[in-house]
Amino acid sequence: MRIRKTVNICLTAAAFAFAFAVNAENAVNVSDVDVDSVGNVNIVNDVDTVNNTITSDRDTAGHDDIKSGFAASTFAGKDSSTIGRRPLPPKISDEPPLLLGAHWGLGMGLSVGTVPIFPMWQKYFPDSLRLLGLSPTFAADSGDGALLRYRVTESPDPFNFTTPFCLSVYSIGESRVYSFTVSFFRNSKEFQSELSLSPDSTGRRINTLERLVYYSVSIEAAGRWAIPQDFFSIDGTQQTLLTIALGASPVNFTRESELKTNFDNDTRMSAVADSAKKTFAALSGNGLSLSWRIGISAIKRYPSGYGAEFGIFYSGAYSNYFYSDGIRLTEDHIKTRGVDLNAENVINGKPLSFISSQLEFRVTVLVPTNKKRDKD
Repeated sequence: MRIRKTVNICLTAAAFAFAFAVNAENAVNVSDVDVDSVGNVNIVNDVDTVNNTITSDRDTAGHDDIKSGFAASTFAGKDSSTIGRRPLPPKISDEPPLLLGAHWGLGMGLSVGTVPIFPMWQKYFPDSLRLLGLSPTFAADSGDGALLRYRVTESPDPFNFTTPFCLSVYSIGESRVYSFTVSFFRNSKEFQSELSLSPDSTGRRINTLERLVYYSVSIEAAGRWAIPQDFFSIDGTQQTLLTIALGASPVNFTRESELKTNFDNDTRMSAVADSAKKTFAALSGNGLSLSWRIGISAIKRYPSGYGAEFGIFYSGAYSNYFYSDGIRLTEDHIKTRGVDLNAENVINGKPLSFISSQLEFRVTVLVPTNKKRDKD
């Protein structure tokens, strides 16, 4: 009896062992399954066997009945929130980096305003025979009965436009900009007139031209401070700046004249020309000017590494101490024609001085002083 029980137990154990061995052929070998340190199962062998098992184990609707197993082991140890996501590319800014450091500046402007020496000159230039010291019957003893006529053929432009040119050195920071500038400007106006006889069949004529030229080379130091964007800003620019500048310069003016005639050996017209030359006398003077400028400008950098400053400014200058041949000029030197600089009626007049003002728009190209420019 005991022997029979023993035999039955052995047969039963053998049957279970056979069944386990058969099932093991269709499953993943336990020796081929690796369990890592955190408990995740990694299948390393028999992938085909597992795939066959998944394929054969579909339900009647054609859906996989496997809820775990190979898929679970594949994504084991990964955060489910990152599955199916791709890392975003780094954001690339379209804005170029800031324009900083030392730069050369080459600029040009356009300004319009008042320069009092011009209206002072225009008010007193000769526009009649009387101011020329002549009369219609001047040298009338020629016997031809012709009278002297005078007319203005070109008057000076009432507007004062100038185009200053500037060479600068800039030091550009994130919130402050400093510059040192040398600039040049020239402004001139012309007055033309004509002297002739009427009636006159020969067309004898004297053409007069008088030009007043005002020019200067100035030296200027300027500071610029960034305006907070909450108050004021210009789209597309790096900085919007409040500019204040002070400068000093030698100023010069020259009154030039020229007479042209179309006749020879005419005693009467030669006397008229000699008288006109005394009235259209040349005059020049050198003075000193102190200037100031205030306005708003903006700096922009371009991908090439260069930059530009655009600005609109109000500027003024006080010009004084004009001298010619060691004599301090007065306003009467401008008003009175054809007299000696030392004449008592002009030398004791009011010293020549005036304040000019301009509205100016200026563009300056900024070039890095380092030839190996930053191309970031």
